[in-house]
Amino acid sequence: MDCDIEKCKSHCCHNCAVLTEGEVSILISNVRKKYLIVLEPRKYFKKVKGELGTYYAIKMIKGQCIFLDKQNRCRIYMCRPTLCELYPVIDIDKVDERCPMANMLPMEMLSGLKRRYAQEIDVNIKAEQTFLFV
Repeated sequence: MDCDIEKCKSHCCHNCAVLTEGEVSILISNVRKKYLIVLEPRKYFKKVKGELGTYYAIKMIKGQCIFLDKQNRCRIYMCRPTLCELYPVIDIDKVDERCPMANMLPMEMLSGLKRRYAQEIDVNIKAEQTFLFV
């Protein structure tokens, strides 16, 4: 899905994507191959704890994703995490209504994103209610 960042000001990139350790490893590898950028885990990710485990959140700078450039474009767009790909879907049955695109997307596209969320997002991350930064 292509967004009009003039409308939304990269609203999705103001959410903190939470990843498993495996997803972080895959992201680091993919970004190195695709963009020739070496991501140092401590610089780009912060550990977060939930009731079911420890995960990694993409760091935020002044309320927005560390991967946004000065034009509000994602520097790792082709490798972005699945949670970012699925936005505006933010849970199995929930869409972020603040996203200007949320009400413009065809219902079949939203249904497909929700199905992908149900299938592809880590079961423990889906079950967590809150995360504590450690």
